[in-house]
Amino acid sequence: MLLNSCATSSNSSFYVNEELQNENFLQVLSAKDLFFINDSNAEKSILNRDLVLEALKYKSLDKDQWDALMLLSESNYLKPFGKKVIDQLIENKRKLQEVKSIRLSINVDERYKNYLIQAATNIDKRINIIFDEEISKIDISLNVLNKSLPGFCNSFQNDQLNSVEKVIFSNDLLQAKDTLIIYEDIFSGRQYKLKNKYTNVRSALYSDEQFDIFASNALGVSESLGRYKKINALLPNIKINSTPRVRQDIKNIYFLMTYKNAKGLVPAFRYNYSIGINSYASINLIENISNISNTADFEYLIIPTQNQFKDDVSLNQFEKNSTIEDRLIYDNLFDLIMISYLSHNNIKDGMLNGRSGMLTIKEGRCTSRELPLSKINSEGSFTLP
Repeated sequence: MLLNSCATSSNSSFYVNEELQNENFLQVLSAKDLFFINDSNAEKSILNRDLVLEALKYKSLDKDQWDALMLLSESNYLKPFGKKVIDQLIENKRKLQEVKSIRLSINVDERYKNYLIQAATNIDKRINIIFDEEISKIDISLNVLNKSLPGFCNSFQNDQLNSVEKVIFSNDLLQAKDTLIIYEDIFSGRQYKLKNKYTNVRSALYSDEQFDIFASNALGVSESLGRYKKINALLPNIKINSTPRVRQDIKNIYFLMTYKNAKGLVPAFRYNYSIGINSYASINLIENISNISNTADFEYLIIPTQNQFKDDVSLNQFEKNSTIEDRLIYDNLFDLIMISYLSHNNIKDGMLNGRSGMLTIKEGRCTSRELPLSKINSEGSFTLP
């Protein structure tokens, strides 16, 4: 038996990482944030969280849902933060019961007008939109995803990057291990910022190399493969299997890439050399996909996605050739109208389970946003990590 220094395999580390990830991954507005949880109420907490998330969309609730929410507000297993969220929600929904129609004057490029009309139609309130540049009170940038919309603290682009990086870099476990950033040149500024902000970060710039060769070089297994070839040449009559070892010094891989290169590079990492390493990406990686089922190419990848990603509106309202980026633009404009609607009706504090993320409204402040993270499975569906 010949032992090459990187010729052993450790598939068990894959399962260890999966368990570690599940234990320490915090959802946005999780059940643990809302409730005191024990063995007897764990299942009920999940159901009640679902009820709260549904109510935070500010759609109409049926009588059973409203009654359940009222009972929940009086529950003794609500944490103080959970009680605050639910009490604000109930107060805000009562304010909206007497509301009639509102009128919004918006200045926006022609290409976005249909998005806004569709959004106003899908909000089950009476909203009249006027497109008039001269009297407009809401000016929308041409670059909806990369510029802050009126009233928002940050652009969607920054919020989704901050959401995934909060998870990658906030875990104190295994601090001796590194995060490997794989990036394209357009993300060099972000990569530079992360390397200067955090310790234990290494990075590799992708530039038109063969995917397998780049992955093996970035993970340091190319020398192992070279030794294997030499040994194999010396012993031509003996069949030798070579399996590069899972890296034990890298905790995460973070892909800052666009779809064009990522569709070949991410599988090259995942299925050849990095099984067992948690892999993350910004949503930029999938935004140019038109057929959402093609996200299955990125199985096991963890990305920021909204709670309402791939719902009926997202799947049925758009033409077949529309991209995920089109859906993200719609989601952001929908939330802009929804925040404007709430503001016009004296809703000054609370949370909104928006289409672009979980939004926090505070009087006198801009609207902040955080996106939950999801793992892509083999069908292109999104599940909790």
